[in-house]
Amino acid sequence: MRVAVVGGGIAGLSAAVELLVRGHEPVVLESALRPGGKVASVREGPWLSEDGPNFIADPMDALLGHAGLESAVVDALPPKTRWLWREGKLQRAPSMGLLRTLGAPRALCEPLFSRPASARESLREFLVRRLGAKAGGLLATLLASGVYAGDASRLSATAAFPSLSQGLVLFRKPKARRIWSLRAGLGSLPAALAARLGERVRLGVRVDRLDPLPSGWSIAGERFDGAILALPASAAARVVSRLAEPLQQLRAASVSVVHLGFKERAIPRGFGVLDASASLRFLGALLPSSMLPGRAPQGAALVTAICGGAKRPAVASLPDTELVAAVREDLGRAFGRLDEPLYTRIVRYEEGIPQYEIGHEDRIRAVRAALRELPRLELAGAAYDGVSVPDAARSGTLAAARLLR
Repeated sequence: MRVAVVGGGIAGLSAAVELLVRGHEPVVLESALRPGGKVASVREGPWLSEDGPNFIADPMDALLGHAGLESAVVDALPPKTRWLWREGKLQRAPSMGLLRTLGAPRALCEPLFSRPASARESLREFLVRRLGAKAGGLLATLLASGVYAGDASRLSATAAFPSLSQGLVLFRKPKARRIWSLRAGLGSLPAALAARLGERVRLGVRVDRLDPLPSGWSIAGERFDGAILALPASAAARVVSRLAEPLQQLRAASVSVVHLGFKERAIPRGFGVLDASASLRFLGALLPSSMLPGRAPQGAALVTAICGGAKRPAVASLPDTELVAAVREDLGRAFGRLDEPLYTRIVRYEEGIPQYEIGHEDRIRAVRAALRELPRLELAGAAYDGVSVPDAARSGTLAAARLLR
């Protein structure tokens, strides 16, 4: 079967590799001049920064094997301290003192309040009901900001965090998760997958429409037996008019990623900091050079701040100089006085992170009902069943399997 995979991000590349290893012929059509979408790494002298995700916390053994990158995996270095900006100061998260102030007695009794989340319940409503106003409200803010750059009052508890809503116990010891990246950055994964696919990946090819044929699709003047749309929901809606109405109901938040380099002595060690009080102009900041080798020169530290999101879109659209100044000022509030940055890079996404808001499951059912009227066409990507890199990769693999069935 000859299959067009429209979109060369991690979902599209995963779909294409799955088709290839099953003995079929994928052709990836990507409008950009490089594969990978938001999974991209930039090396500028001694600085290595990511356009999107910096770390992965789930296994991707099969895809790493297809890419030949098993030996390139690097584990995050200790300490993996998480910091919170709360009540005007930096605090470790969690500390027993913080838990006491958040209503630990109620949280310890959480199993008594264990009615599952409903599909119409927001993440904030669910966690406040389960843990009380203080602990639940804080946890909802941190999860919404840290994963979706979203609004906890709008995100669906069941769609955004299905495993959390099924069995939350705040003080249950979590299962240890391996946090890892790749030696040359996560962008080396899509680059290696594209290299394996070779000439089957066509870059700089924009697809504006899919035309149905009696047994397949006409795309960019060629005939294909089937197609997988691995595009953001808004782009997929433009390409297939019969899917436009349900796909246009899926929203994404704009974000800007600000990379700044400073002298190492000014930056704490750890995983990163999240704004728990909504008083900073960035949602959170990662500390990649504290966790991974080769991200900054000797004696320097790289800080990656995420700005904008569902609640603060205006910050994401600030001009470069204003955005850098705002992030630097707020980092100074959290970490102490900072000198001029040694390194600066900004990445902007108008539709950065899909928002699984209340009613998401209904919207996805509507999308898939419309899709059933279009034979030999599948959808893949972060808009549907999970926003992480492993989720997007899994989405592509499953889309390929469904198409072949």
